[in-house]
Amino acid sequence: MRYWEACEAQVTAAEVIEECRKHGVEAEVRDNDGALIAKDSGEVIGYPDDCGEFHGGDVLGFLGY
Repeated sequence: MRYWEACEAQVTAAEVIEECRKHGVEAEVRDNDGALIAKDSGEVIGYPDDCGEFHGGDVLGFLGY
């Protein structure tokens, strides 16, 4: 997938958690609002949309791309 395609992609929580794992970051879904967070820092990776998916650009930004 090209960078711009990844930025525009909508991804599931499981996909984000797996991608973060590949980069040495443990991620989880926060119970109170469904946001994905980094377990160690509590930093928000992204918030879900109305369909419960996450914006790829948020994930790439968090990972430093």
